[in-house]
Amino acid sequence: MLLEQVRLGGDAAVRALTLQFDGVDVAHTRVPLERVRLAAEQADPGLVGSLRAAAANIARFHQAQGFAEEVVEVRSGVRTWREWRPLERVGVYVPGGRAPYPSSVLMLCVPARLAGCREVVLCSPPGPGGEVNSDILAAAFVAGVTEVQAIGGVQAIAAMTYGTESVARVDKLFGPGNAHVTAAKRLVFGDVAVDMPAGPSEVVVITDGSVPAAWLAADLEAQAEHAPDAVGVLVATDPAVAGEVARLIGPGRVAQVRIFVSSDLEQAIRFANDYAPEHLILACRDPASWLPQVRHAGSVFLGAHAPAALGDYATGANHVLPTGGMARSFSPLGLLDFGHTLQVQSVSPTGLAELAPLVERISQVEGFGQHWHSVEVRLGSDGGEVNWAPEPRRSVREVGAYEWEPSSAQVAAQHGLLRHQVVRFDTNTCPWELAPADGLTVEAVNEYPDSAYPELTSALAHYAGVPAEAITVGAGADELLALIAETYIGPLDPVVVPDPSYAMFTVVSGVRGASLITVPADDPTRLLRAAAEARLVWICNPNNPTGELIQAQVVAEAARVCPGVVVVDEAYFEFSGATAIGLTQELANLVVVRTLSKAFGLAGARVGYAVSGGQIASALARVRPPASVSSLSAALAVQALQMAPEMRRRVAALKVWKSDLSRAITEIGLQVRPSAANFLLVGCPVGLGSALAQTGVVVRKFPKDSLLADWMRVTVRSPADNARLLLGLQAWVAARDD
Repeated sequence: MLLEQVRLGGDAAVRALTLQFDGVDVAHTRVPLERVRLAAEQADPGLVGSLRAAAANIARFHQAQGFAEEVVEVRSGVRTWREWRPLERVGVYVPGGRAPYPSSVLMLCVPARLAGCREVVLCSPPGPGGEVNSDILAAAFVAGVTEVQAIGGVQAIAAMTYGTESVARVDKLFGPGNAHVTAAKRLVFGDVAVDMPAGPSEVVVITDGSVPAAWLAADLEAQAEHAPDAVGVLVATDPAVAGEVARLIGPGRVAQVRIFVSSDLEQAIRFANDYAPEHLILACRDPASWLPQVRHAGSVFLGAHAPAALGDYATGANHVLPTGGMARSFSPLGLLDFGHTLQVQSVSPTGLAELAPLVERISQVEGFGQHWHSVEVRLGSDGGEVNWAPEPRRSVREVGAYEWEPSSAQVAAQHGLLRHQVVRFDTNTCPWELAPADGLTVEAVNEYPDSAYPELTSALAHYAGVPAEAITVGAGADELLALIAETYIGPLDPVVVPDPSYAMFTVVSGVRGASLITVPADDPTRLLRAAAEARLVWICNPNNPTGELIQAQVVAEAARVCPGVVVVDEAYFEFSGATAIGLTQELANLVVVRTLSKAFGLAGARVGYAVSGGQIASALARVRPPASVSSLSAALAVQALQMAPEMRRRVAALKVWKSDLSRAITEIGLQVRPSAANFLLVGCPVGLGSALAQTGVVVRKFPKDSLLADWMRVTVRSPADNARLLLGLQAWVAARDD
């Protein structure tokens, strides 16, 4: 028996059976994830874009199926509920015999990842060269598969069920296959959970003659092309329509098509309920009115413009469906198939006393005295009720948190300094307070500010040179980035993030469950290629933390090719002079986000703004919280904007200080990269950052696995502060060279 061979023989048996049935000798079945990534990168961009769009639709549909946790207080002090737990490791089989099926990869693996399965292993047969089909690999990358094995047939089912040296056993098996694979899944049920019985694909089309016969014939032939044993059934209330469809069926498909005539639609629906088909198309007038009468079907398609092929690829509904009449008792594959629930009971002393008489009486009848004793010994105790809190969403648990800078008080305490001895070269703020709060006229703070911020909006519009309707005000740029993500990003939506770049791009996208596409920050070609498939593209210009500028034509082209939204963070615009604001009224999918925290010296006030076309501005207005910008912050911002000429004078001076600082650091012997912002990227040998911190000079260092691990970001401050930094650098270099 093949299953037993693999159970006992492990990898060697898999290799022998692969050679026997697939005609190829595969010594190492595990496909490197780098190969999976390259398959997606090298695949036809149109295909990858379609796969990403389909995956996003699948994610949206299945996200709505999430487990609804509800606590029920059955008696006073007695609470019961169920909690969801995803399966740890699931196995997915995707056949590769007649043709590759990347759509099946998405239908099986996207819900698995969405459910929270930590490991999703995909098995698919190797081709003549020993490789898994490249389109299947591309789909695996899009779906977030964690492991790919080049194993097909019964040996794949056995390997995932029992485990081998190279394939860890799984908790549950999913996926279609030929008769041998289906039989193997039935045989291993009990040793491992399986999704559902699978058989030949089928469709029942019911029509009243209101849909063109050519469309109906196309539906039947589309179903027949799945496999030689696939079946298409037409039930028509009009004999003429039935005859016309019969004439349109190609000679190669006639044997797979059945055509019946019913007296009316009610009889046709009864036939469908008896048949319990995998697919049911209601190609009739007012199909929704007939839907309540449908009792048994896997996937139902309503009306003339809903062919079953849409469900196979694009609607987001799952195409893994019960066949062979199993729709009577089985459901389509869904999110909940990738996990299980726990029952939980929380009982207070009061609740225990409430339930005790019930347990006493029933346990006596059943002869289980110890059951009653386990309750009785607790009566009269004062043990408290269990306190609990649910876990956050998986996407929140897994996202890399923003790395907060230590406070100046912490730095001072750590190094034995006074608070005023700490100078922050890590925050990218400016060494001036442009708009002091002294003498500022502010509305009464016991009342909420006007959420429309009319004065602030008008001042921002005047400064940016755009209509007031284009402005969205936020509590700093970070709130606006989060609002944009909330408005436009859904689970598994493809989101482009340059690397390295502003860390909050990853955070606000990750918590929404986005599928992150990382591209090198200095590679516009890769950026544009990724933008063509993206739901959202983040750009920081000048880039933080490198200070590099992205050319205006690259930003414009990204917005033109992107089917989603392109967001340009211009936090450092006043230092670079480069802006895409002029494009926002021309390109409806472009948003520019700015802040008053930098050049305007209002980092503590937290005021930002977005500039966009009317559609995006209206969408952001729907989710923007009321009065998030305080009255004091709004008044400070208006005052600062009125001082724009003074701000420009100070920025001009800071650019001179930056040039002087860059030259001085270079003369010390450290590398400095050009920057269009108010900071410099400086080479950081091991130990330099820590040595500076001991003197109270705090610079921005980067993690060891970062592309900038050997660099530090240094904010340009006043000449006096900069001189202190230079002294620290000189002292460290001198000590190193001694």
